[in-house]
Amino acid sequence: MDKLLFKRILVAALTVLALIYVAYLLISANFDLYPTENAVLATVSDKINSTGFIIRDESIIENKTDGILSYSCSSGDTVNVDGEIARVYSNETDAVAQSLADKLEAQKKSLEYIQKNTISGTMSLDIINNNIKSKLITFLDDANKYDIDNVKSDSENLLSSINQRLLYTGNLSDFNGEIANLNSQIESLRASSGKSKDSIKTPVAGYFNEFCDGYENAIKYSEIDNLTIDKLRSVEKSDVPDNAAGKIVGNVKWYIACEVTGDEASNLTIWDSAVTVLLTEASTEAIPAEIYKITQNPDGNALVILQCDYMNEGILQARQEPIEIGLGTYTGLRVSKKAIHDDYVTKVTYDENDNSHKEQKKVQGVYVLYGSEVQFKQIAIIYADKDYVICDQDPKEGILFNGETISLYDKVIIKGDDLYDGKVIA
Repeated sequence: MDKLLFKRILVAALTVLALIYVAYLLISANFDLYPTENAVLATVSDKINSTGFIIRDESIIENKTDGILSYSCSSGDTVNVDGEIARVYSNETDAVAQSLADKLEAQKKSLEYIQKNTISGTMSLDIINNNIKSKLITFLDDANKYDIDNVKSDSENLLSSINQRLLYTGNLSDFNGEIANLNSQIESLRASSGKSKDSIKTPVAGYFNEFCDGYENAIKYSEIDNLTIDKLRSVEKSDVPDNAAGKIVGNVKWYIACEVTGDEASNLTIWDSAVTVLLTEASTEAIPAEIYKITQNPDGNALVILQCDYMNEGILQARQEPIEIGLGTYTGLRVSKKAIHDDYVTKVTYDENDNSHKEQKKVQGVYVLYGSEVQFKQIAIIYADKDYVICDQDPKEGILFNGETISLYDKVIIKGDDLYDGKVIA
């Protein structure tokens, strides 16, 4: 091959490579004009954050006898009218001894009950095994939530079921020895300590709580309908009586009052009455609630009152707490608000003679890049935030004009000029 031909071939090859490189730069630059992001699956919770004040139907129980209190029930227990909540003793030694005797008495009665029902054949092994499994799950759940009070009672319940299985399967013949030992300890404790001077009983039924915080009458339960945002803002604590032995929450319904913005109040107004509430410092789980009342204030904010009927010891102790009002959880495709446009989509229908008819409608949607072609897809928004929306992956029939919407991992164009359906980016 002569030198001239070689030069010509070399120049041609370099020219082709240069053209390819320039085309690549032009295409890359063109695509850079239309940056995209993938439509990815996301789950969000619509919630309102505030500080809630808890209002309950509370009655303080006073002790009118001097001495040391020994409680007959624990905070969170339910008591009946004229039910005993505590006993009064002359000194601490008597109180401790009699309290221990009461606990041993409860253990003895538990063993007697297990022995009587197991030997009589009123329980089957399947029922006992299921009880053990259920109580073990409850114990582990409460342990994971660091619910110390429930863990203690859970462990006692689990032990009772295990003892029942040991007796049923013949690994233990009876509990007579344990019962006799407990009885001996009880008699010794009773004989060596003084009896109670008085018994404190409650005139009302409800949940018992040993702790009084001074806000029991700050907002009266009976005046919940007259509560104003100014009253909520100026709520004050009172002195707890020195002889307070605890209190009774006498109504299963209780309320949370909180202040929200005007926009948040509007969201709640159009929302269904059922919401959830998380007391972030008193409970690890959201509880069901209903919107009881919303009152707009002239300054733009609003008073929201929520009604609840779920109770546990943590909630019983709570008063002024950070809260999250949950309006719902939404799962769908996350799309930037910058990507949303209005454009036309086409629907093709067929008549009885199989003739096609096209119909166009302007809808809200996004431009999606398929290869080098732009397609406009309608979206069905189920949740909107400041910067993004969540779109329904599979909207109900009739929501979409032509039945087509975006799919998972679609390349949604978030920026670009002169976009239209069918445009080719080359």
